[in-house]
Parts: sequence; C-alpha cells; structure tokens
Amino acid sequence: MGRIITATLALIVAFSLPVSAISAEKHGGDIWFKDTKKFAPAIFSHDKHSQAGNQCTDCHDSIFQKKTGSSDSDKALNKRSMKRGKFCGACHDGEKAFSVKKSCKKCHVKP
Repeated sequence: MGRIITATLALIVAFSLPVSAISAEKHGGDIWFKDTKKFAPAIFSHDKHSQAGNQCTDCHDSIFQKKTGSSDSDKALNKRSMKRGKFCGACHDGEKAFSVKKSCKKCHVKP
C-alpha cells in the first residue's frame, strides 16, 4: 500500500514540474531587481500578475519594453519614478493595486 502511495505522489510531482516550467516560460518568469541600494532586492512575478488577470499587453510595450534590462538601463526605475506613476507605479497606486508607497516588503524580499 505504501509503495502505491509513493508511486502516485512521484507521478504527480513528475507531471506537474513540466507544466510549471512551461507556465513560467510562457509568462516570462520572475525578474529580480538587485540594484536597490540599501533595500532588499525587488522581485517581479509575471505569473502573479497574469493570475491577477493582467494581459502581457497591459504593460508591454507601453509601460515596460520586452527587452531584458531596458527598464533599468538608465536607472530610471526607482522609488521616485514609481511614486510619480511610472513603471510599477502606473498600476500600483493604491487604487488599481496596492500602493508602492506603503507596501515595500511585498516586492522587496530576500532571495
């Protein structure tokens, strides 16, 4: 009986890993912003945003470009610009989504 349960669990894990890998690849995966000075790195999860009902075109190419590193190429992605409604602050304004002004630890996490 124990072998059947173990085998069943192993099959569930084996078949769920490729699905989660495909999902992360489909949505862009996680992006870590590590140049955050005295703060912990910030993470952006494509999966969390897509699960919240956002489409790729909600952000790309109006708020963010699809090119890796483009949003941070001239250090424009910072707390000041987000508080002014740019980048993440375009949606994270306290109305559409939680505010970047008061919810630092939702994105700034230790890896």
